[in-house]
Amino acid sequence: MSASAVFILDVKGKPLISRNYKGDVAMSKIEHFMPLLVQREEEGALAPLLSHGEVHFLWIKHSNLYLVATTSKNANASLVYSFLYKTIEVGTSVPLADWSICLPLLPASFKILF
Repeated sequence: MSASAVFILDVKGKPLISRNYKGDVAMSKIEHFMPLLVQREEEGALAPLLSHGEVHFLWIKHSNLYLVATTSKNANASLVYSFLYKTIEVGTSVPLADWSICLPLLPASFKILF
């Protein structure tokens, strides 16, 4: 996939779920995403790819969640976006009632695998 890390954020930018795949981008870099997003939105220059230094944020918004992938290298953007949209598709295909049954069964160190 070539993304360094994947995050699911709430509307305030707080990470709900995250996974660091490659380790070449610090997990703390996600703190730059929301201020950068707000700044670009105010400027009217919002784009699906935002950069802060050497870190690139590929993001989509679904309902009140942001799905963000970070990378520091030349990533295959279409593959990253396919993964993010497929994550939404899988997450919305399971009824909420089924999630409430499954959540207590998940281990504390739940990892997103693909």
